[in-house]
Amino acid sequence: MFNELLKNIRKNKLVKVASINSLSVFVRLISGFAISKFMAIYIGPSGMAISGNLSNFLQSIQSLSSLGVKNGIIKYVSECKEDKSQFKNVVSSGFIISICIGFLLSVVLFLFANSFSFLVFDSISYSFLFRVSALIMPFFTVHVFFIAVISGLKKVTDLVIINIVAYLSSAILIISLMNINQLEGALLAIVITPILLFCSLFFKYKLLKEIIQNISLFPVYRNFFKKITSFFSMTLFSGIMFPFLFLLIRSYIIDNVGTEEAGYWEAMRKISGYYMMFVYTLFEIYLLPLLSENKSRMGFKTIVFGFYKSLLPFVFIGFLVIFILKFTIVKLILTDEFLPMNELFIWQLVGDFFRIIFLTISYQFLAKKLIKYYITCEIVYMALLYFFSRFFIDYFGVLGAVKAHAISSFLYMLLLFFVFRKEFFGKDEELV
Repeated sequence: MFNELLKNIRKNKLVKVASINSLSVFVRLISGFAISKFMAIYIGPSGMAISGNLSNFLQSIQSLSSLGVKNGIIKYVSECKEDKSQFKNVVSSGFIISICIGFLLSVVLFLFANSFSFLVFDSISYSFLFRVSALIMPFFTVHVFFIAVISGLKKVTDLVIINIVAYLSSAILIISLMNINQLEGALLAIVITPILLFCSLFFKYKLLKEIIQNISLFPVYRNFFKKITSFFSMTLFSGIMFPFLFLLIRSYIIDNVGTEEAGYWEAMRKISGYYMMFVYTLFEIYLLPLLSENKSRMGFKTIVFGFYKSLLPFVFIGFLVIFILKFTIVKLILTDEFLPMNELFIWQLVGDFFRIIFLTISYQFLAKKLIKYYITCEIVYMALLYFFSRFFIDYFGVLGAVKAHAISSFLYMLLLFFVFRKEFFGKDEELV
């Protein structure tokens, strides 16, 4: 029986991808732990809250810079990778669109640096950070483009190597600059990290060269441009609004509870990000290409429940271990100053478990370009998260923010099962 179980595990494609990807995740975890540890030592909870505001703002801008190109390229490359002509059209158009958007946003960042600094920090003293970001933005856009193509080609091993180099170099940069200039060093490192991500591509130069050979600068293929624009609104909406939403919640905690408590919440989000990154990468390199290729309702149901069956038992065990070891994790990754955040773990873990369940379903929005459904559902989720956060923070302090996360994720999960009820419970038929 045990041998049969091992045989089934070896045959499971998701497990194979996860095994390869686990090395990348492990390196990112170690790098992230090191960054968090030094942040806790050098800048403390207050500094972590401030750096979190900058990170959320840049996440919005970086999402805007890719304007859906990443998910669009993953989808269409996975669909046409065997057709050389179509593949060249997709790659060429995606590259040109990415470059144009990157340069446009660079101009905006540079011209309105003072305004952005005041928005994020309530001061124009940090305007230089946004000007530096403006210069780096095109490099970030190109990095996203190549990562998307590699993901669409399902070159998992190459992607893992590139990611490992990026994580290690980013960690070294952030820790070094914090050591030199503490909070200001941390903020500068956050801004210039994208240039290291771009440089990491050259560790797979041969693959990079093969992709470049398929890029033709003229013309932009109208057919692909129309297809990719359907992803623009989806990425614009979620990519910009979610970081902005977290910025609003963090500001509400600072104003109504305190900066230290906002730092605890930010630290909890960082730890959550470390263990959730394993799942997020599986969504991009495994789930999205698979859903894009699927053409039937029964296939969608099989993919989703197969994903749950393969992944959720490991997630549950992992989350249980994290909860049991939460005191050790906080002391190891952060410092004793962050021990009050231990009460946040249970609600964060519950919310993240429901989040994995609903994200698995929600990737169908991207795979099948269900724009109206996607935006409507995301508005509902963000409204739930924002208003529950404000309500619970008033009654429970910072603990209310993670309670809101858990309840909102559960309700959104139920909403998505309702939206896709035909796919899960209806008769099999071809999907658009």
